[in-house]
Amino acid sequence: MAYREPAAGELNRRVAIRLRTDVPTPDMGLGSEFSTLKPRWAKIVPVGTAVYAEGIQTDVKITHRIEMRLFPGITDAHEVVHVRLEPGGTDLYEVIADTPVYRVKRSADMNGTGRFTLLEVEELGLIQPAGGIYG
Repeated sequence: MAYREPAAGELNRRVAIRLRTDVPTPDMGLGSEFSTLKPRWAKIVPVGTAVYAEGIQTDVKITHRIEMRLFPGITDAHEVVHVRLEPGGTDLYEVIADTPVYRVKRSADMNGTGRFTLLEVEELGLIQPAGGIYG
């Protein structure tokens, strides 16, 4: 199936890709470590009910599609988060609290042209301002 590539101005959400690694903690729990944020402009579109219902049946829940300029190497170990520039005019980005975090389920070169990456993702919940990961 061929997808329409994003037009000028449709990549209107500032997001970042990060690699999540789960590590054991001293209290026999599980903690998460994240790689450096890789910021990108993206288009985020919720999927239709047919795609969502099919995902529920196959246990691969897809809630959104994210389109961005080509970014090879994204796997299901990556997450997508909303970001903004840190105050002070630096080139560093910070994750915005109370915004969704998305787990990547599939990644593909959109239409095989080498111009855009298409991610199929699952919305996990909101990033908590107190430092928690999911809502």
